[in-house]
Amino acid sequence: MTRSSRYGAATLVTALLAGCSATGGPPSVPIFGSFFPAWVICAIGGIFVAVIVRALLIALHIDEHLPAPPLVYLCLAISGGIVLWLAWSGVV
Repeated sequence: MTRSSRYGAATLVTALLAGCSATGGPPSVPIFGSFFPAWVICAIGGIFVAVIVRALLIALHIDEHLPAPPLVYLCLAISGGIVLWLAWSGVV
C-alpha cells in the first residue's frame, strides 16, 4: 500500500467512526431515574400493538384463518416497533 492510500483509508475510517457521535449521544428516556434506550420502549410498544391487533382479529373471527398465527403476530410486533421508532425519531 502506498502512503497516500493508507492516509486515505485512515481518513475514511475516521470519518465513518465520527458519525457515531454526531447526534450527541444515544436516544434515551429517563424513567424512574434510570435511562432506558428508546428502542426498548419502541419494542415494548410494538408488542402492545400486536396484542391489540390480535384482539381485534379474534373479535372479527379472522384469527382462525391465519396460516401461521405466531409468525403473523411476530411480524406485527416487529412492524409496530419499527413504526414507533420511526415516529419517535421524527421520520414519519
